[in-house]
Amino acid sequence: MCRYSRDVERAADWDAQWRAEPLEPAAAQAEERTPRWRAQERLVRERFGGFDGLNAVEVGSGRGLNGLLYAVRGAEVTLVDSSRLALEQAAELFAAFGAEPRTVEADLFALPAGLKGRFEVAMSFGVCEHFLQERRLAAIKAHLELVRPGGLALLGVPNRHAPAYRLWLATLKRRGTWPLGTEEPFSSTELVALARAAGGEPLEPVYGSFVASLVDHGLNQALYKLGRRGVRVPQVRVPVLDRFAYELLLPVVRR
Repeated sequence: MCRYSRDVERAADWDAQWRAEPLEPAAAQAEERTPRWRAQERLVRERFGGFDGLNAVEVGSGRGLNGLLYAVRGAEVTLVDSSRLALEQAAELFAAFGAEPRTVEADLFALPAGLKGRFEVAMSFGVCEHFLQERRLAAIKAHLELVRPGGLALLGVPNRHAPAYRLWLATLKRRGTWPLGTEEPFSSTELVALARAAGGEPLEPVYGSFVASLVDHGLNQALYKLGRRGVRVPQVRVPVLDRFAYELLLPVVRR
């Protein structure tokens, strides 16, 4: 288990983040091209036979990009977030695709009892890394509590061994411009160990595209600083290098 340089979590102003970030339906198509999404699609089809009628929940959902991809394929999707603004924006995004989520305003550590054990799939992307020490384990346990036995928790987090992301993160923190409070990425070893401790059975970790990480956290960040638009992020697969990609997804089966 890793040691942390900070003992106190620092909260982010998520509403300010959602107000500043453009609400673009194209973000869903961009997510659909990622190895992270392709792995989810494969796992859902293998384990549940498809999306139609599947009960899925995205926690710490923000605008629910991944939940949206489930919904347009026929799943019944619940979004859980502590930000009412994020849930309102999610409903607007879903409507642009002819879909409608169930939205629940709640904290990850105080989930309504009626949600527990209801779902085949519980997922989050960019949530667990905002907690430290025992709260990392508690966050993973919360995902597993939402799914039925045999259900699947999908934990999407930043990869501790992604150099482009780590350099970008360190630069913003050094400048004092990092907006998202505590963010401690995971190694796959730590994530697997915590998933086991939470009572789950981890499957093989899935990594994103290393090339995509270089473009997204390198080239595009430089272009944004110059006031220019970023380039399309290529989801090129290079198996050896992809272990150093930003995206790390761990599927975990509830025992």
